[in-house]
Amino acid sequence: MPPTSLSHWQNQASALLSGFLGDWLEARANPLAVPMQLFNHDRALSLDTLATEAGAEHRRTLIILIHGLTELETIWDFPGQPGYNYATALSEPLGATALTLRYNSGRAIYQNGRDLSEMLEQLVGAWPVPVENLVLVGHSMGGLLIRSACHYGAENACGWTERLDSCIYLGSPHDGSWLARLAHGTTDLMQQLPRDYLKAVADLINLRSVGIRNLNQGVVTEGDNETAPLMAGVRHFAVSGLLGRQRNHPVNALIGDALVHEGSACGQGQDDWCLDGTATFPGIHHIRLAHHPRVLAQLEEWLQ
Repeated sequence: MPPTSLSHWQNQASALLSGFLGDWLEARANPLAVPMQLFNHDRALSLDTLATEAGAEHRRTLIILIHGLTELETIWDFPGQPGYNYATALSEPLGATALTLRYNSGRAIYQNGRDLSEMLEQLVGAWPVPVENLVLVGHSMGGLLIRSACHYGAENACGWTERLDSCIYLGSPHDGSWLARLAHGTTDLMQQLPRDYLKAVADLINLRSVGIRNLNQGVVTEGDNETAPLMAGVRHFAVSGLLGRQRNHPVNALIGDALVHEGSACGQGQDDWCLDGTATFPGIHHIRLAHHPRVLAQLEEWLQ
């Protein structure tokens, strides 16, 4: 097997393992825990030396794609087109540099949110040219991570928030994921049943990471009573998918895009939300939201 192919599968396995056990791996300083890192195409950025670099890729608008649970930045690639994603497609019309984020999706969302806010502060400060516009695009858990970073960025009066232009949430479970709630409820029920083997299975399922548990209700902050309203002065857009090709198909009401209901993706359960735009795509399931021509066309319409 070629080294590049081996590395690809190692990265995929590490992302999958981190999604389910990322908090456990990090607590034990296990090298399989995925570190948070920014990439420009396939090149990892070194924020410590970034200010001394020069090149055509350093533009005043940055588009950052943020993947979801158990995913890697490659989730954004269009099928059969490695390196072609929403950010690279929009880079020319927007005069932007395309970046992607990799992170340990098994950690608590608020922990990743704090770290992302700090990383964005360092990125904006180290970027070789002044950053004028920052666009964040999150798939699934990635959208919750954006909201968390905005919360802690505002709380700490970070300079990067002043450059933030748009936040786009693709299939993000703002009100929680029905599948995560089902897993949570099922394990609670199994632990109450008078069968030791069922309790053992429930204990095994309960090993799932805190990141997965956060998806039960879409938790993005550390405090139980904290709320994370949409950041003022920034445009916010939400995209949802539906498994059935016909909008009124019963399966759509039952399972949405297969993982997230339409209402949750649009934050209908959130207080005082006012989105600048929403779009729903029947026939596009949860994973395809990260790389679909119809979604790209919608992003182009919103951002240009």
